[in-house]
Amino acid sequence: MKKFKPLLIAWAAGLALWLLLGCVSLARTAWYAGQGLAETKTLALEDFTTAGIRPYDAGEEGPWYISTDSDAQLVWQGEAYLDTVWLFVEHQSPPQAVMLYWKTEGQTDFSPRQSVYGIQTAPDVYTFDLGGVKVSEVRIDPDSQGGVVTRFNGVVFNPDLSPLAAFVPGPGEAMLLLFAPPLALAAFWQLRRALGALLKQDDRSK
Repeated sequence: MKKFKPLLIAWAAGLALWLLLGCVSLARTAWYAGQGLAETKTLALEDFTTAGIRPYDAGEEGPWYISTDSDAQLVWQGEAYLDTVWLFVEHQSPPQAVMLYWKTEGQTDFSPRQSVYGIQTAPDVYTFDLGGVKVSEVRIDPDSQGGVVTRFNGVVFNPDLSPLAAFVPGPGEAMLLLFAPPLALAAFWQLRRALGALLKQDDRSK
């Protein structure tokens, strides 16, 4: 058990850091909520400026649209602090990538560095985790190929989630919490050994 103690300490330190980051996230969200920027907001299709799509008559209650090229866009302009965004769409064929881009104040163009892939967390529901960012414009790409028939069922900014959600890691974050502490510990030991060998060599040279 003793030889596993450094590894357990590394995992405990990683968990403590994760909990601290969760507390910081909750505090930031509460501050922006006080400014009226982090409230839950439900958006309909008419709240967006669209590009690369046109209305489609599917014979069912809609709104329905079809993407006319590989760059379908739903653009919302306004000031908001976003942590999580839900997109409700029903695709009639595989959409390929579903993405969200955002701009910050003073920014003129969207950037791949400010984007996140949508993860399908339920049937016809895509979740975007922005991690908490103040935006001036949002662009959602609901599919990345032309000819996709889609029923748009809405977008929700900052869904009303339990505060505990700030402490629940996603799949990628869980892998990071699992493997980053052992890797950091291994790197520390390797560095310590290298420095020790260097110091011994220096002593011998004297």
